[in-house]
Amino acid sequence: MFSLPILAQILWTSLATSTCFVLFALAFALVLKVNRIFNFAQAAMMTVGFYAAYTVIGLAGGPGWLGFLAALAASVGVAVLLEIFGFRPLRRRRASSMFVFIFALVISELIAYVIMLVYGTWPATIFPSLFWPVTLVGPVAVSQWDVPAVVSTIAAIAALFAFLHVTRSGQFMTAVADNPDLAEFYGITKDRIHLITMIVAGLLTGLAMFLYGSRAQVQPMSSIDLLLFAIAATIIGGIGNLGGTAITAVVLGIVQNASVLFIPSEWQGFLLYVFLFTAIVFFPKGIRLPERRLARSTPTPSIGADEAGEA
Repeated sequence: MFSLPILAQILWTSLATSTCFVLFALAFALVLKVNRIFNFAQAAMMTVGFYAAYTVIGLAGGPGWLGFLAALAASVGVAVLLEIFGFRPLRRRRASSMFVFIFALVISELIAYVIMLVYGTWPATIFPSLFWPVTLVGPVAVSQWDVPAVVSTIAAIAALFAFLHVTRSGQFMTAVADNPDLAEFYGITKDRIHLITMIVAGLLTGLAMFLYGSRAQVQPMSSIDLLLFAIAATIIGGIGNLGGTAITAVVLGIVQNASVLFIPSEWQGFLLYVFLFTAIVFFPKGIRLPERRLARSTPTPSIGADEAGEA
């Protein structure tokens, strides 16, 4: 049962399937970092993105690339509407964080019930079949879904971090995340940055939901459970730490998939709530590595010396 080929297969499958969760977690963590919102309405973005792709491909028989663009456009569209007509007015009215949380949760539930009325409650997939052709790489079976998912996720993560560190808008997002009032004092428009952040989160969400819906069945309420995984990864990885969030999402994905070695597969959903409980109770500030102590012989410059040097 614990042979090397089986462990290698579980590890590869876990890495491939965790790509969706990494993108979900990064989208949630980014909005929390910059806009300082626990964006539970991301579930609405996820739901609309999936059903947009499902409508184009699964119902209308359109090509895959068109369904992918539909997922991106729908997720970004919901993100823009949420920011302009929801979060922005609430910020201007100085609404409490609890009120914003309730608003976001209500929006997600509302969208889910509207989708139920339109599409029903039966599980759906973007493509007619969830079975992808498989190629054996040594003892490991690699499906035609795995490699594009891993490559596109790595490309999306690289593009996100390049955007944050190279472009002016990305640097402005970092400035607003660090100190929004000071950033606005230097001429950075917070509303514009908040909108850009939501658009980026919408792009990540649309890509993730397209990948997830290409491999698993989705119901109108599925996005809420998927979002809970992203929240757990965001908390354990450290709020505001995008790199830590991505790594945590991969680790949690591996743990959840590897659990089939010890518990029945129907209990995997239970692990999600274990992750969330553990994150809230034991790691509310994330996992922090111990700080390295400076050697006693290292001189500590005095304030006067610093000032003299600057003079």
